[in-house]
Amino acid sequence: MNDSVVTFKVTKLTAQVNEPVTLEWQGKEFDAGPITVELDPSDSNSANQGALDYSLRHARAEFHVRLTFPEFAGTLEALGLGQEFTGPIRAVIRSEGAILDDHSFALSGDCNMGPHTLFPPEETRAAVLPGI
Repeated sequence: MNDSVVTFKVTKLTAQVNEPVTLEWQGKEFDAGPITVELDPSDSNSANQGALDYSLRHARAEFHVRLTFPEFAGTLEALGLGQEFTGPIRAVIRSEGAILDDHSFALSGDCNMGPHTLFPPEETRAAVLPGI
């Protein structure tokens, strides 16, 4: 192992997207409400890892996550739709970016969606954009 590379395991991650996200379903638009992102507890011990390469000042990480949308799921449940529509979306986020001078990271990357009845991966896109 290179002394300038530090590997790590992510053990906790919780984030909430509060900005409006408009979803189109059956020709109608819906406000998704808040979307919660958490580590997927059902994934293996080999998931949720990364590396910090201080010689290149570059960080990379892979997160296996669940995205939930409680308000929108509640609306769908009230319409009589089942778990295949209201359940979480499972996804893998692969991100990378610079290690900043204060040792924080500016990570961004793709989000590969798993199968979901309401959000087919071939029609649904998600990404992590770099913060400022």
